[in-house]
Amino acid sequence: MRRGARAQEPSAALRISKRLLWRAPVAVGLLATLALALLNGDLRVSPAEWAARLLIASAQVGLLVAFFYQTGLLRPTGLALRSPVAHSTREVGLALVFLIGLMSLVGIRAASLVGQGTTLTHELGFLGFAPLIAGGMLLSVLIHPLLALYVFAVLLAGVAVSRGLPAFTLGTVGLAGWGAILAIASMRRRTDMFWAGGLLSVLLTAGAFGTALGASASWVDALGSGLWGVATGVGAVALFWLGLTLLERPFRLATPMTLLELAALEHPLLRQLRDRAPGTYFHSQQVGQLAEEAALAIGADSLLARVAGYYHDIGKLSKPEFFIENQNGVETLHAGINPTLSARIIAAHVREGVELARQHCLPTAVCDIIAQHHGTSLITYFYHQAVGGGHDPVLEQHFRYEGPKPQTREAAIVMLADTVEAASRVLGDVTPARLANFVHEMIEMRRQDGQLDECNLTFRDLSLIEEAFVRVLVAARHRRIEYPSGARQDDEPVYAVHP
Repeated sequence: MRRGARAQEPSAALRISKRLLWRAPVAVGLLATLALALLNGDLRVSPAEWAARLLIASAQVGLLVAFFYQTGLLRPTGLALRSPVAHSTREVGLALVFLIGLMSLVGIRAASLVGQGTTLTHELGFLGFAPLIAGGMLLSVLIHPLLALYVFAVLLAGVAVSRGLPAFTLGTVGLAGWGAILAIASMRRRTDMFWAGGLLSVLLTAGAFGTALGASASWVDALGSGLWGVATGVGAVALFWLGLTLLERPFRLATPMTLLELAALEHPLLRQLRDRAPGTYFHSQQVGQLAEEAALAIGADSLLARVAGYYHDIGKLSKPEFFIENQNGVETLHAGINPTLSARIIAAHVREGVELARQHCLPTAVCDIIAQHHGTSLITYFYHQAVGGGHDPVLEQHFRYEGPKPQTREAAIVMLADTVEAASRVLGDVTPARLANFVHEMIEMRRQDGQLDECNLTFRDLSLIEEAFVRVLVAARHRRIEYPSGARQDDEPVYAVHP
């Protein structure tokens, strides 16, 4: 009986999980429908109007679900489009959309209640729509501009139909919102949002001014409405900046602004790396430069590749003295240690790096690259030390990194840049042609080992990556003029390049 009960436990758990699997999305859909019905208009309406509003909310949810399914937001791997949230689970993207959409409609509702309905007309320059426009801008930066355009249009249409907004008002707000969403999509620094805010203010001012004149208002009243359009643009940008500040770090998204902040060499983690593991620090800087150049060559995310290159070896902070670049001529600590133990110490820096990155709330995309930058490659030195001159396939598995293999182009680029930069330090004075052959051999070694099997790099991409690596390495290893004997005074400064 006990055996039978134990055998039935997994199936019962499986049935429960299957029930929850379809019940959770249905519950979220019903909650979203109810929230939209409540927020799209006034609460004191007739039952017939409530039924119509529920129908509108159901149509909105249906349109959003269909779009989310097509773009991959409902898949376990996250958004199929290139996006800061693409490295996160699908729950992160859905939670962001739900939270931002809900707060946008709450903002419209609150503004309408404060202004007793007048904030949705030309009298206050569409000021009540500022939260919805800010929400669209947030979705554009945090997820994707295409999704932001669609969600903004669906939410705006629900408000317009429920409240019976004039066509001109709907068109003006829609045009201004779409313009701000597209303008902010390529945001690279905080000051870029002022350009988006300027465009938004111009569009809303023109719309408010034109609407006021169309309503037979005087020129003075029309000018006042136009000034409220400026206030709407400023308010939307302020709400956008506040939302971006509050959402970036908790959801650990690799937005351009977050990556630029992480790229600053004064970041606490980089300062620790510079002070405690200087060799690793300078190696990481070179890897970041190589990765950025290669990513630019193939159209990958160059900023993400550079930042991930800077942080890929932060796990070495726990035991920096066990890595040769930090030993400064001191006898290696691995001399009296079993090769298997040495390999475990070396391999542990990947896991420790991921843990350290999570403690400092680094973006999920950067954490993933840290975990994947060695893939399942072999720790060659200690493996050969253990087997001598032979080969042991069983023992070889104990001398490989845990993985996983690189899943994205950026992760693969950082792996290749790390391999090439580390190996190039043993080269002497070589020609560019010899350096090109060396880079090709290093990349081919990783490819034949199967480390690039799970990312979508093509052979053309690998060729472009090789060319980019060679350009950077040739520039970094350029020749210096050698002083003849006795030609330099003792107090004259000497400039040298680390080989």
